[in-house]
Amino acid sequence: MQIIAVYVVLVVIGEFGAYLVGRAVEQWSPGASLPVFLACFFAVFAVAWVVAVRLTAPKHA
Repeated sequence: MQIIAVYVVLVVIGEFGAYLVGRAVEQWSPGASLPVFLACFFAVFAVAWVVAVRLTAPKHA
């Protein structure tokens, strides 16, 4: 159950970051902001899962 909580927190933080990246790119190129945002949006799910698994892995003595 802890892994899901960590995953959700990481996704929320990551999606906020993806939003900020998309807004920054929009200032530079409005046409490129959607593809950049979507790439970040979907990448967050994969990266957050890997990080959540590593953070919640059992510690070996």
